[in-house]
Amino acid sequence: MSRVVVFFLQTLLAVAVLGGLFAQVVVIPGTAEGEVELFPPYESVRLPFVVFAIVFIVCLQVLAVALGGMLQRAGEGTVFESGALLWTNVAIGAIAGGGVVLASLFVYVTFADIPSPADGMEVLGLWMGSAVGTIAAIGVALLVVIGRQWLGRAIAQRAELEQVV
Repeated sequence: MSRVVVFFLQTLLAVAVLGGLFAQVVVIPGTAEGEVELFPPYESVRLPFVVFAIVFIVCLQVLAVALGGMLQRAGEGTVFESGALLWTNVAIGAIAGGGVVLASLFVYVTFADIPSPADGMEVLGLWMGSAVGTIAAIGVALLVVIGRQWLGRAIAQRAELEQVV
């Protein structure tokens, strides 16, 4: 892979990580505060939702770092060495962590008494979105696990070929 492409993609990932940091420090707490000002009964659920959002973004940031590490290996031509499995494991853990956050949000929304300024559709949307997100995270994590298995086989075959040659 071209070093220019690798650098460009890693720069985009770094911008995404910094954007996530900005969201964690400024956007999420500010938005939560604004929502509480508009609808004071939200005060009882502000902290849990802020925590869910911040932890979910941490999972995305860890995933971005893992992708950056794999891009670095692609740029160096070392994707098919055993160290690449570490970055794949980190990616799987980040995706699984995000899935756990979404599943926890689903359970929280299911059992918490969340106030609604209107007809409760926003709570239903959050409930359904967290359910679909959990299922999607499980699916993506399983796909990456399969990719990791393929990568492991390719690494083993490369090592075997190097012994033959």
